[in-house]
Amino acid sequence: MSLIDRRIVIIGGSSGIGLMTAKEAVARGARVVVGGRTAERLADAAKIGGNVETHQVDATDESAMATFFAKIGRFDHLAVLVPSAPDKSVSAKFAPFLDMDPFLFEVVFRNRFWSQCWGARYGAPHMSQDGSIVFMSSSQPRKTIPRYSASCVASGAIEALARVLAIELAPIRVNVIAPGFIATPGTDHIPAERRAAWDKITASQPVKRLGKAEEVAAAMLFLMENGYATGAVLDIDGGYRFT
Repeated sequence: MSLIDRRIVIIGGSSGIGLMTAKEAVARGARVVVGGRTAERLADAAKIGGNVETHQVDATDESAMATFFAKIGRFDHLAVLVPSAPDKSVSAKFAPFLDMDPFLFEVVFRNRFWSQCWGARYGAPHMSQDGSIVFMSSSQPRKTIPRYSASCVASGAIEALARVLAIELAPIRVNVIAPGFIATPGTDHIPAERRAAWDKITASQPVKRLGKAEEVAAAMLFLMENGYATGAVLDIDGGYRFT
């Protein structure tokens, strides 16, 4: 299924993997709607060229998401890429489950799960019947990491939701991308101790490096283009789950 002239909504498309997905979609001839929280980043996203429109929206706010989709109208494909931790100050506070601040746990779950849940809930009624939703999970439901309990359970929940929606929303297709350790501008700011742990982990993978944003973007667009894929979880993790 070609993406030429298809309208793709990418929430969280103003930076990192989302921005790369927007760029790749435009390169394939798609019309792209970028939603994001930060006006400055949206302004930069608008400069990628091609048929791009931008809208400011907080994906964790149910009312804001309902208003956003009512405003943009009909479209074909949807991806919501909100990181588990809204900023480095949150990720720096990750702790073992019994020690983790319950409020922080809730913040991570809201960012990872509820933003995508609201995207599907309020986006699906505006989608073409041959369109698709691509959720963002992670490798953690298959390969857990100490101190990442909130992110792990939120990713597991979004994968479970995708399996249900693949049936309930059919013929709209619903799939999941599960990235491993991916290099983005944000990874330059993670704590040194955590980056050292990342480097140790990736050294033991079959593909001995961090992934690239464009590799995840290509996988997301593949799931939009492949009209026979639904209910699938596509691991883009360099083989991390086997270590």
